[in-house]
Amino acid sequence: MKISLRWLQDFVTLTEKDPHTIADAVTAHIAEVDEVEIQGGLLHECCVGEVIAIEAHPNADKLKLCRVKTDKGEKRVVCGGTNLRSGMHVAFAHIGATVKWHGGDLMKLEKVKIRGEESEGMICAGEELGIENFVTVTPEQGERPIVDLGKRGTVGQGLREFFGLNDVVLHIDNHAITHRPDLFSQIGFARELVAIGVAKWKKKPAYKSAKFPKTPVPFTLKIHEKKLMPRYCACLIEIDDLGETPDFIKERIAAVGWRSINLPIDITNFVASEVGVPLHSFDADDIKGTVHFRTSKVGEIIVTLDKQTRKLPEGALILSDDEGVFDLLGIMGGLRSSTKATTRRIYLHSASLDPVSIRNTVIATGHRTDAATVYEKTVPHVTTEEGFLRAVELFLQYVPGARLVSRMESMGDNGKSKPIALSVARTNALLGTDLSLKQVKAILTSLECSVMGAGDTLKVTPPLHRLKDLTGGHDLMEEVGRIHGYNRINAVLPEAPMRLPARDYRVQRAREDLRESGYLELLPINMVGPELLAACGIDTGAVPEIANPIGRDVSLMSPSTLPALLTHAGTYARHEAEVLKTFHIAKVFEGHGDAHRELGLLVSAKGSSGLKDDPFLIAKQDITLALKRAGYGVSLELARSAPVFAHPGRVASLMVGKTTVGMLFEIHPTVRARFDLTTRTAATVINLDILLGVAAQTVIAAHLPNHPSVTYDITVPLHASKQLGPLLAEIRATSELLESVEVTDLYSGKPLAADQYTVTLRCVYRAKDRTLTEEETKKEFAKAEALTVR
Repeated sequence: MKISLRWLQDFVTLTEKDPHTIADAVTAHIAEVDEVEIQGGLLHECCVGEVIAIEAHPNADKLKLCRVKTDKGEKRVVCGGTNLRSGMHVAFAHIGATVKWHGGDLMKLEKVKIRGEESEGMICAGEELGIENFVTVTPEQGERPIVDLGKRGTVGQGLREFFGLNDVVLHIDNHAITHRPDLFSQIGFARELVAIGVAKWKKKPAYKSAKFPKTPVPFTLKIHEKKLMPRYCACLIEIDDLGETPDFIKERIAAVGWRSINLPIDITNFVASEVGVPLHSFDADDIKGTVHFRTSKVGEIIVTLDKQTRKLPEGALILSDDEGVFDLLGIMGGLRSSTKATTRRIYLHSASLDPVSIRNTVIATGHRTDAATVYEKTVPHVTTEEGFLRAVELFLQYVPGARLVSRMESMGDNGKSKPIALSVARTNALLGTDLSLKQVKAILTSLECSVMGAGDTLKVTPPLHRLKDLTGGHDLMEEVGRIHGYNRINAVLPEAPMRLPARDYRVQRAREDLRESGYLELLPINMVGPELLAACGIDTGAVPEIANPIGRDVSLMSPSTLPALLTHAGTYARHEAEVLKTFHIAKVFEGHGDAHRELGLLVSAKGSSGLKDDPFLIAKQDITLALKRAGYGVSLELARSAPVFAHPGRVASLMVGKTTVGMLFEIHPTVRARFDLTTRTAATVINLDILLGVAAQTVIAAHLPNHPSVTYDITVPLHASKQLGPLLAEIRATSELLESVEVTDLYSGKPLAADQYTVTLRCVYRAKDRTLTEEETKKEFAKAEALTVR
């Protein structure tokens, strides 16, 4: 957005004269100023020159040697302009001037030789001096035209004086005003400058309705989507001729980036920038039959003003008649109905449009315009009417023979403001200020709000052009702080107790132990798709769904850590040399909004393994040790039932005391095959909420024994159907001298039968008060041996 300080002074008197100080105030109170453009900043050492002679360049076919009359006498210049002619008035830059080389980087002119010929300056194109919006270029002028000043002005006159460039333009960052559609206008910024105290009203804009006849427009207008165009104003104007655009309109629209085209179009562009609503003038004679305001169908075509044929997406806002689409509403008009030199009847309209529809069309077509940028911010309804009335006023005042020949077609209304309650005390408490009631009232009144009330609570009614962004007390508090000045509010650090929360290291200890045992921790998102759950054998019926998923594969909250573990194993298990070990801790979600933290662990062997390296036993050993470090002694019990994803004969419940905290199981072969896992794979899932609800045991270090131990190993053959746990319990009960009995080795394979295996047990004997003799130890060990041969 560009704001012309000269244009603003049509309405306000600037109490601050320095443009940089004004820019600083705008940045502090309103929106960030990206640049302060001093108009004609490149025109120092530049003047109106007259070409008095042209010769061919001896060493270059496309260059000419020119003699130019300037304010500093005649200059000899090398020039390549394709429209150069003798007697032409040109924009001449002297040695020492700064220009944009071919419209790009800045460079300071020096006396140089070009292809062997001396050049004492430069005959410039518009973009080389930043005046491209103030001159007219036609295709007939060739590929590289220079500025043709006609016969206006006098030779030697400074170019800044010639063009009347005495304006200062503030370049506003559009991102800073996306929530303020009223600020996409000169009037909007005039209001703000008055509110922040750098300007006073000279004359407030007043938009009076002209005297419209009662005659309807000569065609039927049917609005099919009233919600998408909540406010609309239009009329028919007859003219005798397009006329000539007044200098003040040319200068103002050029200052903010518009090129003069013809008077009717210049008026619509002028009003768009001054009031803040893009308008359009149609050639009414090119509108055939009934006019429909509707949304487009896929594949409909319009040729826009830039002469591009565009295929429209579904849902674009358009105007169409009996011959097709003639206006892409809110973005760009159609070429067929454009205002031309032959236009004598103009259909002028102004509209408020649905911002979401405009935004979607911009994205779908890839075509962004200045009008679309304004419309997608939501043009206030009152601005639609004000802009229309201002345009009618300018048409009647400046277009030759302009006369209203239809009534004003008006649909919708300007909206209605609702009072908002505002507490002065609450405002001060929130902002950290000490503003009086009078000060708060003055700030809100300066923003054209109506303020009622004398106590702490005020009733504030926003102006119609602020209905979008002033909707509650919080918005008014922000306005008070903004206008008062955030830089005037003392910076105070917040005060809060800095007590660290109680820390529970149990999960962290288990996590560290698993990492030390060779496990890789996974950190996937806890959203899954129904296909993945089905592959895992998990019922999706009670799984919570996500209301607005970005895809089907992340449409459900994960009910288990198993899907993430299996997905990873299916991709990476084949890359592991021997065994893949992974674990995952996450919150999982069950039906009816229930959720808990879960630890999932998976072990997958790459090739066939013996009993000692069975994934089930590896998982059992590792999870037992990890939980032991966290303070929990874990035991296994046969599970009463097995879930679909578990092997029915290889599943056990994990117990801490009498509490079931999880499950250890081998993945069912059918489920395993769906993830391309060709060998046996085991997994563990633990409900951490249940586990952490059990008090952890405190490990107390014992004194080192004073007497040595005696150790015996025994290898016992067992049938696969026989449980080892009862045997170990019986052995532990054979002697008070038996300190421990542990499994040290397992074996299955030849020469044992397929349903047999051997286990090596290590029995450790020790007495607390003496050194054991071999005889008494053998006697105690014999009791254990007797149990293994039954």
